[in-house]
Amino acid sequence: MEKPPAISFDQLEELKKAAAKSDAQLGFCYQNRYNASIRAAKDLIDSGKAGKVLGARAFVTWCRGAAYYTESGWRGSLKTEGGGVLINQSVHTQDLLCFLLGDPTTVDATMTNHHLKDVIEVEDTLESYIDFNGVHASFYATTSYCADVAPLIEIACENMTIRVEDPHVTVYPKDAAPYQLSVETLAPIGKSYWGTGHTACISDFYQSLRDNRRFRLNLETMEPSIRLMLGTYESARSGHSVTLIEQ
Repeated sequence: MEKPPAISFDQLEELKKAAAKSDAQLGFCYQNRYNASIRAAKDLIDSGKAGKVLGARAFVTWCRGAAYYTESGWRGSLKTEGGGVLINQSVHTQDLLCFLLGDPTTVDATMTNHHLKDVIEVEDTLESYIDFNGVHASFYATTSYCADVAPLIEIACENMTIRVEDPHVTVYPKDAAPYQLSVETLAPIGKSYWGTGHTACISDFYQSLRDNRRFRLNLETMEPSIRLMLGTYESARSGHSVTLIEQ
């Protein structure tokens, strides 16, 4: 399935019930988890060399004009799109925070529409404060910028800060000069700021079928990220923080 796999908690529950009744593989195309830059950053964090993770920030600043919505037939409508800049454009970056930091526990968010007030009923700008079991991340996304640039993800750790602007990974050690990690450079499918993981993600899904193993981006693996996306909207619409751990 492409993103988003659900645009409401009710749809997510329907999907879970359907998957439980089936022997078929269910996988999700959150392709940026396969980006070489993200894998390098995660390996560095998991190695322990970076030290304890202290916090993170992520920014997505892209450009979407009125025609992008009016010529689509479905974009810009809550009923058919489910939301705006988060669910359509920046959900992959939000997901990478889950991949790097672990399962989110709470989220507090706000959203607005700055530049297309008379065109769309969804948000063009969203920000949130996410708790990953004591590690907090600041997240910001907008489609009101003048250009499409690579998303920025920065992880602050005890011994260093790791900054990812795909395909680049820059390390800022606490007491040394910054340096870039050497990562594999792949040609993207589509626009460069989409990331370079599509081929690896789709290939891994088909390989999991051939090997009769469970695809790594399955419903159990991805549910915390999906719940974060849906919980972010719930928080922004209600004006209250939302607990994400299912009771």
